[in-house]
Amino acid sequence: MKQPASRPQLFSAPATIAIALTTVLPVADVATSAEACVTVYRKGVITLPFNPAFLHVAAFPTAKGKDSRDALLMSSFFNVERDDAGDKVTRVFERDLVAWIPDLPALNPATFDPRTDVEILTDRAGEPFRHVWPNESDRVPDGVVPFEAVVVPGGFLVTPRPGRITLVNLDDPKRGEYVVVESGTGTPDCTAGKTADKIKNDHWFYHYALFHDMDGDGLKDLITARASLMPFKYQCPPVGELVYFRNPGAALQADVPWEVRVLVGLPLETSGPEVNMALADLDSDGVPEIIASHFFNSDHITVFGAPAGGQWKDVDPVRRPIRRKTIMTGQGRPFAVEPDDLNGDGRLEILTSNHQGDGCFDVTRDAIPGRVIALEQPASGRLFDDDWTTHILKDNIRPNPTFPKPVRGPGRLAPNRAIAFWPERRLETRTKPWIVVGGDEASRVWVLRPLSEKKDDWRYESVTIFDINDRYGPNTTQTLAREPRGEVISTIGGLAWRYDRPGNDGKAELYIPVFEARQIHIFSFRQGKRADRVACTGDAALPCPGS
Repeated sequence: MKQPASRPQLFSAPATIAIALTTVLPVADVATSAEACVTVYRKGVITLPFNPAFLHVAAFPTAKGKDSRDALLMSSFFNVERDDAGDKVTRVFERDLVAWIPDLPALNPATFDPRTDVEILTDRAGEPFRHVWPNESDRVPDGVVPFEAVVVPGGFLVTPRPGRITLVNLDDPKRGEYVVVESGTGTPDCTAGKTADKIKNDHWFYHYALFHDMDGDGLKDLITARASLMPFKYQCPPVGELVYFRNPGAALQADVPWEVRVLVGLPLETSGPEVNMALADLDSDGVPEIIASHFFNSDHITVFGAPAGGQWKDVDPVRRPIRRKTIMTGQGRPFAVEPDDLNGDGRLEILTSNHQGDGCFDVTRDAIPGRVIALEQPASGRLFDDDWTTHILKDNIRPNPTFPKPVRGPGRLAPNRAIAFWPERRLETRTKPWIVVGGDEASRVWVLRPLSEKKDDWRYESVTIFDINDRYGPNTTQTLAREPRGEVISTIGGLAWRYDRPGNDGKAELYIPVFEARQIHIFSFRQGKRADRVACTGDAALPCPGS
């Protein structure tokens, strides 16, 4: 996602778990020409008064409670303008926030008005605004709290304030918020050479949240990964933890944080997961596993499981510890993880992507390029004992060159998350899903289409359906914009998708956020006017300066 120009170079801390040896199969993507573009149409563009970052589509019940309607949740942060050199922030034009478009079926891009069609959900009480860098907000499942809610995890590595997680009460006209956790503000103590049990750092930020009954009390708890805030300011190595917050049930109060339980982290170890995660029953035993990425402190994706034959409530650090398996390593910084049956064999794979530099400058030089990756379970079904297979579905993704020239790394990174989808609902479970990938600072969007329905064929045809430099003009990503003043339009945020209608006639709609342009482009697989059909562009990133 968007990386501030002043962000320090990332570094890795030694991992405390064994590295799994995985089988990495050859690259399977097949680059195609514009003539082979998928049949998709531009439905319209909506312009917002803030930068759209991560998007999620979720179904919310209607007022009568019998039906549901899709809503678009969006987070926004780093709403700034810069000086003419692009080096200094001169103005913040909007606060960090989470907002939604509550009725997507009624959305008409031609008549869209953010004053009436968009509602800001966070910090409705006004200043002092408490949210900083909100990340992936989503609907809270039924039964977690006694009201319809949206979860807001927030904070980021370089923000001046720690993160928090809140639940926005949608049943409350004032959109009151219930605190799950507010990070501490004490000065971290992690003097060089201190062992994990002596480190003190309660400056946490949160990216994602999941829900499951972890302690067996019948209430769904909130599960998340978290990372230590601003480790470079305090000369602390990044720390990651896998934790859950116990649902207080009838004792729920808006201003009382939930009790935390650490599953992986301090005081025993520092290299737990920190950013993205998913929940899925990978082995079909009725107990879900947690799949999580280690972005800052290692290059791992790990599957965490309850004790063999038991539930998550049975975890005991000594007698019945968590099972874990590193299912990917050596593929760069792992980003989002999504469980999907990609090849139609009845078992879930893990769809993921990494997040790599442009390779143009000494401080942005990553040997491994950006990739879209599928992780396949071992044929034996022994998730925690045998090795997983890594399939590279698309390779050689590079962001456009970092601009302005960076003093420190990592600079621009790409791609963003990869999402499986079907262009038509009637194809679900009958064919392999397609994949859509947001390029982040590669400034484009790809669709990957499977070349065959054979379960052992991992080849995909890759086409570019959106490019900032094509849509906004040549070299836009390398040019300081006048509006917003001094910013560079270069970032594709976290995409979302949905079906446009109920039933088998539903066709996929893609929601593509262009961060600095404050716009969301809507593409549809439903036939539109001939002039609206997308003509795919080339796949090559802009050359490095001087090359």
